[in-house]
Amino acid sequence: MAKVKWALMVGTALVLCTGVATAQDLFDLQKVADGVYAALARPRTPINCNAAVIVYDEGVLVVDTHSRPSSARGLIQQIKGVTDKPVRYAVNSHFHWDHAQGNHAYPVAFPKQVAIVASEATRENLINLGMQRVKEQIDNGPRLIEDVKRRLATEQDAAAQGRLRDELRQQEEYLAEVRSLELTLPDLTFDKSLILHRPDRDVVLLFLGRGHTSGDVVAYLPKQRVVATGDLLHGWMPFMGDSYPPEWVATLDALDKLDFDHIIGGHGGVKPKAHLRFFRNYLADLIAEVRRARDRGETLAQATTSVAAALAPKYDAGMDGRFAGSVGANIEKVYKDLEAKRY
Repeated sequence: MAKVKWALMVGTALVLCTGVATAQDLFDLQKVADGVYAALARPRTPINCNAAVIVYDEGVLVVDTHSRPSSARGLIQQIKGVTDKPVRYAVNSHFHWDHAQGNHAYPVAFPKQVAIVASEATRENLINLGMQRVKEQIDNGPRLIEDVKRRLATEQDAAAQGRLRDELRQQEEYLAEVRSLELTLPDLTFDKSLILHRPDRDVVLLFLGRGHTSGDVVAYLPKQRVVATGDLLHGWMPFMGDSYPPEWVATLDALDKLDFDHIIGGHGGVKPKAHLRFFRNYLADLIAEVRRARDRGETLAQATTSVAAALAPKYDAGMDGRFAGSVGANIEKVYKDLEAKRY
């Protein structure tokens, strides 16, 4: 299998992760339809994404590979509790670290049996941005660890101390693993669609347009009425740093035309199709409210306050407790895009 790998070594020795991530620690495997499972990431630091696990007649297709190979290995072990079939395809919904840095685990576990699949744009993003962001994580890791240590040193509550010790352990393990990360590129890419035709199901991989990133892929199972969407559509507030907001709304409108009942998103729980409209409308209303704020002559600081107040009554309750912590960054993204006349 043709692939490109980067191995980044820090210091003179290969640093191995001291902790072993297990599926029981990281994921809850929830059956969504016949042969379709949502591997829901449990709350941890550092964060993992969800995965979709699709079992078909002769193999398994997995959507997204998490933040590190040890997390992917943990899910592989849990998949073996559902089926003894090999993973034939591991799909990257997009290039972000928590969805693609675990790629390397699959060809190691299933040598010459598995293809890493993505849109062509996602492969290019991994080439141009993936390793740069790994280096940023390595550079920022010691600072994050020292911050946890400072908080632990001043914390008086025993329960909080326990949580901080766990966070510290996980941060140290993650930094050790990412320092020796092999970032494996997709070796099977497509522009618009790729369909796996099997006797019991079709698995339709689609690029419907730019949104969360320039290369978002969704996996659609028409017979099972399920769609796996990565971060194009999920149960939390969106991260918009690499996004194309108006196109994101249009891409979700295109997704809405598909016939499905269940959404396995990149984060949060499994959602009904009605959640698509909620998530889509948040993005549309965000753009509209920021535009109104700028038309009123508001500064970014003023717009952050006014737009958050306008959106909160409608969207706060449906964003898994993450509205207040994320809406400011979303407003800033759209404000600066409008300032730059990007749309």
